[in-house]
Amino acid sequence: MLAGFRGRVICYGSPMNRREALLGAVALAGCGAATSQAPVTPFPIRRGVNMGNALEAPNEGDWGYRIEADHFSAIADAGFDGLRLPVRWDAHAETASPFTIASAFFRRIDRVLDQALERGLKVQLDLHHYDDLIAHDDRERRRFIELWRQIARRYRNQPDCLILEPLNEPNGEHWRGERLTALQRDVVAAIRESNPTRLIVLGPGNWQNIDALRSWTPPDGSNIAVSVHYYEPHAFTHQGAEWLGEDAPRYNREWGLEADRREVAAHIARAANWGASRGYAMQLGEFGANARVPLAQRAAWTRAVREACDAHAMGWCVWDFAGAFPVWDREREALVPEMVEALLR
Repeated sequence: MLAGFRGRVICYGSPMNRREALLGAVALAGCGAATSQAPVTPFPIRRGVNMGNALEAPNEGDWGYRIEADHFSAIADAGFDGLRLPVRWDAHAETASPFTIASAFFRRIDRVLDQALERGLKVQLDLHHYDDLIAHDDRERRRFIELWRQIARRYRNQPDCLILEPLNEPNGEHWRGERLTALQRDVVAAIRESNPTRLIVLGPGNWQNIDALRSWTPPDGSNIAVSVHYYEPHAFTHQGAEWLGEDAPRYNREWGLEADRREVAAHIARAANWGASRGYAMQLGEFGANARVPLAQRAAWTRAVREACDAHAMGWCVWDFAGAFPVWDREREALVPEMVEALLR
């Protein structure tokens, strides 16, 4: 465990391999389970929050937000059970072998994990924004694998409440099909050297889009879960987004028609059914609408996505806590009531 780790931790159950999950699905179907399409082994984080714009910035604070201990208390007290922690590991590691991660940065991650776990929150530790790997596989592949060897070794004695996600949003023509599967196979093998049973989360290409599941096969192995992301319709969730400048889309009507809700439900069902048919626990690892969207509309869309996930017993993790898609009001230092209502009530 981390130095100073204490407190009650609620972890997920015993590891299950894909064959056991599929046999369980058959058994549930035979018992007349009400939701036969739901994953047999639910994703351990049922209701989560992404701690975005902090540790995946080049340096924490560069994007206006630093993680504070009180934030974890607010998340746990509201009724969330976990969080996803995006981290830009490559910005804090040597570029030459052995690609050592800076000890000061490791200590900062230690402290954040400590603060979250001691409040009973599960943590999904992610590698975010490794743009050089996406663009230069030949040059960066070995470094990527070695970074994960270090991360996995450091946290090998953590409880099962710590989940590892090797790569956020692989994208581009280069990262499709077998090429992505091969990279994931190699990084899973590196993690398994020190963490033989820890849950590992993988996702398809095209920014982990739900539709990309059709052209992707996860590597074989036990204790692998699948995560997809959802920001549809993009013109709605990213309307007026400052970081897109003049390219920011417009959405010239209110969202919430019956057809809008059916589209959300159909997308989420597609992901849930894909996982159920293959024996994978499924997560919606990111979804959100940016702060330029009127709050009532943000809340309505968020509720529709959340309810669609809940209908399929699919875990979710909203994007994000206090960044551009916030559920936390940094001025009031409190969760946004409308967003809490949409997510948890």
